[in-house]
Amino acid sequence: MITLTRAKLHLRLAITEEEATAYTDEDAIIQGLINGAYQYAEHFTQATLATRTKTLVLDGLPAGSDAIELPWSPVTAIESLEYIDPEGIEQSLDAETLRLDTRPIYPLLAPQWGSRWPSTTDEPESVTITATAGAAETPPDVEIAMLLLIGHWYENRESVSSGGYQEVPMGVDMLLAPHRIYAVG
Repeated sequence: MITLTRAKLHLRLAITEEEATAYTDEDAIIQGLINGAYQYAEHFTQATLATRTKTLVLDGLPAGSDAIELPWSPVTAIESLEYIDPEGIEQSLDAETLRLDTRPIYPLLAPQWGSRWPSTTDEPESVTITATAGAAETPPDVEIAMLLLIGHWYENRESVSSGGYQEVPMGVDMLLAPHRIYAVG
C-alpha cells in the first residue's frame, strides 16, 4: 500500500520521512490522489490491489454443489456467508464448511466435498458473501505506475492543460499491462 509518506517523498515535498510526517498542509489532497491511483489501477487491471473486505449479494445459492465464481482476484479468505432459508430465517454458514479454490483467476467458492448448498428462499438478495480480497503487497511495477499517476495529478490539478504535454513512454499503462485480467466470453 502506498503510504502518505511514500507519496510525499515521490512528490519531492520532503526529502526525509521526518519532513514528510511534519508537512501536513496537503495530506487530504495527496490521500485522495493515492485513492484515485488505486482505483485507476484496479479498474485497468481488473484485480484487487489493496487488501479490503468485499461483499457479494446473490439471489440464491446454486443447486447442488456447483461453485460460485467470486468477482475479485485475488481472494484470501471468506469471512462469512449468510442466507435466508425457505422459512425466512437468516442462517450463516461457517467458513470451515466452505471450499475456496484460488487457482482460477477468479476464485471459486463451493461447499466442502460431499456436501451441498443449503436451500434458500426464493427472494432477491437472499445470500450475502463477505470475503477478504487483495494482494498482500502491491507489485513494484504497479506501485511505480500509481506513483506516476499521483505525480501527474498533483502537478496537473485541472482537467485541461495548456502546452504540448504527451504521455511518458513506458508509462502507467505499460507498467500495469502485465497485471491486467482480460474477460473472455
